[in-house]
Amino acid sequence: MYLYRRLMTQIADQIETGVLRPGQTLPSIRELALQRSVSRNTVIQAYDRLAERGLIAPRDRSGFYVLCPPVRTESATAIDELMPSTPGLDHLAFSVVRSAGSSLLAPLGSAHPSGEFPALQSFRRIYNRQQRIARREEVRLTQYEVPPGHAGLRRQLVRHMARSGALVDAEEIVITNGCQEALSLALQTVAAAGDIVAVESPGFYGTLQCLEVLGMRILEIPSDPLHGINLDLLSKALERWPVRVILVNPLFSNPQGHVMPENGARRLLSLAERYDLPIIEDDVFGDLSYEKGRPRTVRSWDTQGRVLLCSSLSKSLDSDLRLGWVAAGRYSEQLCYRKYVTTMACRGQIQAAAAEFLSGSRFGRHIRTVTRCYRERRDFTLEAINRFFPDPTHVNMPLGGFHCWVELPAAVNSTRLYSELMQQGINATPGSLFGTRGQFDHFLRINYSCINDREKYTKIFKKIANTINFICDTV
Repeated sequence: MYLYRRLMTQIADQIETGVLRPGQTLPSIRELALQRSVSRNTVIQAYDRLAERGLIAPRDRSGFYVLCPPVRTESATAIDELMPSTPGLDHLAFSVVRSAGSSLLAPLGSAHPSGEFPALQSFRRIYNRQQRIARREEVRLTQYEVPPGHAGLRRQLVRHMARSGALVDAEEIVITNGCQEALSLALQTVAAAGDIVAVESPGFYGTLQCLEVLGMRILEIPSDPLHGINLDLLSKALERWPVRVILVNPLFSNPQGHVMPENGARRLLSLAERYDLPIIEDDVFGDLSYEKGRPRTVRSWDTQGRVLLCSSLSKSLDSDLRLGWVAAGRYSEQLCYRKYVTTMACRGQIQAAAAEFLSGSRFGRHIRTVTRCYRERRDFTLEAINRFFPDPTHVNMPLGGFHCWVELPAAVNSTRLYSELMQQGINATPGSLFGTRGQFDHFLRINYSCINDREKYTKIFKKIANTINFICDTV
């Protein structure tokens, strides 16, 4: 075994067994190299691998510190524990979404990015100019930008998706009103009411509710916080049930923040090919990587056009733009027609502005800026959780996006916690929404994108911790 792997295993064992506690500072690279009589490079490799596993994190100018052990997401261990479901609608989700827009609440429960970055103002200036042009060309105001959408924008999206390794034709891209419509159109194109859709669990509640409204049955496949959807269980599920489509969020998933490894993405695609199934890939957070280089999408490995890649600018720039797209592969003509007969078109001026904004290097600079900022806010959030939340609390270390997934003591009901926090002016998302069987009732999703005042949010995290303790004491 390589020296760095032995050292990594030893430190990981100490974290898992509690010898090293959450929040504890690790020896510096130089100190540990001297203690273990190894090279500095060996320590650096060990620390880097431990950070990738979410066991430790760097702290500015003070080395590395121990995180809570990764969330042990409750999952079925045998195929017999899985069953397609048709749960009833939960109006709690709508309440969470509505309250997330209140300026009176700390916005830890939203799925919105921060709007403080200069690129958003740049986009608005471009859009305002497009409006002035449209006013001069009065005839243009009476026309739809009919599906598949603005040609210039679709050409820019081809260039944009190439960064993730996906070679896409502009003719297969359909512009939508955000990623949610993209996912809905994709589902309606490849499945019908009563069909079984395999999804990863935990999964975004908006997607689960969309499936419910469409009358489709949900088969929740447990998802590992380090590797994504459990492909062994998925393979057994495909043998047992007539699954119609696989829907995944492999890059910086909502809520776990994991990245499916490339070998997992290839295996997933191989399973889809074996059963001749489409894959709907939710890539809405894919641009927000904290590491150098954007991870490859599942679509990037697809040579048969079976992956419908859905994304938008909602998480990387501004939720209110409502500008998304589907690279629909072999299904593009069907999806384009469905878009036309349901919502007709998307706003042409917004599409024209997005085409100009995505040209050149503006968007790339913006992504580098926001990911640096979100990474710092992630580290602050994880440190605050480690410091203030009661044991046993576990939290994943997201590798991108802007959400973290927190496992609370089993006595804490997340719906009750949500209600208690709302009374204190704090909005967070209860984990109960991210599954259909109550398996995440003691989890919490926290959005850290808007944490721009550390003193203020330190007090907020203390309030959350006190509320958790109060619930534990009264159960």
